Amino acid sequence: MIIFAGDIQRDADKILKTYPRVPAAIVLGNNDWSVRDVPYEVEFNFGKKRVFLTHGHTYRVKMSLNALSFRARELGADICVFGHTHSAFCEQVSDVLMLNPGAARRTYAVLEVDDDGNISAKIKQND
Repeated sequence: MIIFAGDIQRDADKILKTYPRVPAAIVLGNNDWSVRDVPYEVEFNFGKKRVFLTHGHTYRVKMSLNALSFRARELGADICVFGHTHSAFCEQVSDVLMLNPGAARRTYAVLEVDDDGNISAKIKQND
């Protein structure tokens, strides 16, 4: 599954055209002014886990993850994927895995949920 945390929708469009059969979850970022019909937030199931996906700018993630992690817990999310800071981040905050894949041209994240519901997340460098 492709999970795109917003900013520069044309990048998401290129990815979707390259991998048309791969399911995707996409949200808008604060730099996606002219895009229509794409939400700013979305929730979905990934294996046995619940994911909350948002760009993060409305939660002021550059200052703190408090508001975002609170919202993720409020929604019952096990995993929160966000962007906006352009800095990779992968850490358990309370009972929610907070995952920011970083800047698309520099880093990305690989997220796995096994059949037992165990979560594995790794930040990778683009070559």
